[in-house]
Amino acid sequence: MSYVAIKGGTDAINASKRLFEKRIQPEKQLPEKDLLTTLPHSCDRIIAEGALYSDALAVKALLRSGGDLLEAAFYLRAHRSTCRRAGIAKEINSDDIRITRRISSAFKDIDGGQILGPSCDYIIRLFQVQSSDGGKISDIAKTSVIRAPSALNNLRDRDMVLLLENTEGEAVDVSRQFPLPPYPRSALMQVMSRGETGSMLAFAYTSMRGYGDVHPTIGDLRTGMAAISFTHPFTDGKVKIGEIRTTFCETVGSFQRDPKDGKLRLSNGFGFCLGHNETRAISMSILDLAIHNQGYSMGGADIAANPEIIINHIDGIESMGFTNHFKLPHYVTFQADLHVLDKARSSCSD
Repeated sequence: MSYVAIKGGTDAINASKRLFEKRIQPEKQLPEKDLLTTLPHSCDRIIAEGALYSDALAVKALLRSGGDLLEAAFYLRAHRSTCRRAGIAKEINSDDIRITRRISSAFKDIDGGQILGPSCDYIIRLFQVQSSDGGKISDIAKTSVIRAPSALNNLRDRDMVLLLENTEGEAVDVSRQFPLPPYPRSALMQVMSRGETGSMLAFAYTSMRGYGDVHPTIGDLRTGMAAISFTHPFTDGKVKIGEIRTTFCETVGSFQRDPKDGKLRLSNGFGFCLGHNETRAISMSILDLAIHNQGYSMGGADIAANPEIIINHIDGIESMGFTNHFKLPHYVTFQADLHVLDKARSSCSD
């Protein structure tokens, strides 16, 4: 239901389109080159939800939609469906990304150190202009290349983290064929990686709102540039074709018994998305944790821990398309409802 064509009178539709163009005309005149630097989080959210990594197209979509982020993501998703696939890139190792920000709430001292980077987490939400403290950026903060292993690797080396068994073989591709239940983890991760941020946040919140030992802890959260490698079509060698902005998050849950050998290990969840989108990456890791670790959600198995609920309800393009299709004419069906109501009222009065 995502791709919906609205029908109506030709003159009325053309007038409506002209009015919308006039309404957003001042915004369309903004210089595209400045939007990516002035509104980076909006562009990164569009990239993630549109599932297409293109700064230039994200800016164009932002302007053409008048700033509506869902509509802008719709532009990217629609364009993505017309693109020819060149091939499949190699897997990304989160330990290898060039870090711009990296924190852990599970450990104070971690290998590579806590790197706060650019963030609004430490800003007071007031409209008053705050004067700068006059401090200088340290040499460490200006370092162009920072790489560090996951803060959870030490626990993995001590066999304290539960590892999910990979029974899939080759990962499914949800852009080519949407999976049927039981949903493999690769399908869930793909759907969540391009899910709508607000939907994922709401579902993740249901898993932790309440009492009990369901409080997740961020083991490693990092944003940075990840290298994309590809197999050369002629030499079959591995070549780097560029870098993309990414956000990774590893969340740690309470310990539980490993079904494979009966040992107690810490449960964990993983989140990854395009762009710098910390809230959605954290939400994704919490949902991954809740789905694959029984009893970890306050909502039970009916909400965040239910893959059927998650995989079918977090896509913003699908949700928006179905919701907005109610604007289409429903005259016949509604008249049928009224006819049934009249008959029911007559029967009741008799």
